[in-house]
Amino acid sequence: MKVTILVDNTTLIDAYYKAEPAFSAWIEDGDTCILFDCGYSDSLLYNADAMGIDILRADAIVFSHGHLDHTWGLMSVLERITRMAALGRKIPKLRFIGHPASYWSRSSESIPELGPLTSPDRLSSFGDVIGSKDALFLTERTIFLGEIPSLYQFDQREANGILYTPDGPIPDTVPDDSGIAIQTSEGLVIITGCAHAGICSVITRAQILTGEERIRDVIGGFHLYQSSPDTISQVTCFLQSVEPVELHPCHCTGQNAMRKFADLISLDETGVGTVLEYL
Repeated sequence: MKVTILVDNTTLIDAYYKAEPAFSAWIEDGDTCILFDCGYSDSLLYNADAMGIDILRADAIVFSHGHLDHTWGLMSVLERITRMAALGRKIPKLRFIGHPASYWSRSSESIPELGPLTSPDRLSSFGDVIGSKDALFLTERTIFLGEIPSLYQFDQREANGILYTPDGPIPDTVPDDSGIAIQTSEGLVIITGCAHAGICSVITRAQILTGEERIRDVIGGFHLYQSSPDTISQVTCFLQSVEPVELHPCHCTGQNAMRKFADLISLDETGVGTVLEYL
């Protein structure tokens, strides 16, 4: 099983990929390929092409949540499919998977659109659109975590703009925040986009769903870049209690949290071009 980071705030040195404040990862589980998040721009395709990864081989595109830095790069993928179709080439039929709210519009006082740039109806022209609050198995050992309850008071969701629901606008507490857990022989590999539900809640959700307590690795944004020193300390204590073999925090984790985690476990450099393999 292999995870390659395609989009992140930073890139590995001498690799000459494009960086942006966003996230995307390519997951290979046997013959199954999953694109987890799409970043913010066409950097997704630029980096994938440079790495020799054909994004259109994806069996599913999974959204961690509906924010622009995780969904807007999808437009470049749809544009490529459209160009292929215009040239008479065979085009793939994709599966799009996320929480129902990951497809909804949202905004803030200063930003008119923070959510995805396409609707489920329009996206259905390119494949099957699945919105699920429940966990879904993507392969025999890879699971979409579904809606994640915030289980720890220090790890609570915060309102982030406005979420437009079928029942009207509400404060956006990012109810669609989710992730992926992969069961390996060494324990769980957990991949998160931003962990708006709280990184500790994400890990606990994965343990409950799989029945696996061991944590092999946690990859992605931990959303601690604006958190207080007390919150970061409590998250660090939680991580110490679950004893991960490795951590690969990036994107929205923040330097203060990174430094604190480094006291707990050796952190390898993480960014665009990072390739991680597991048994």
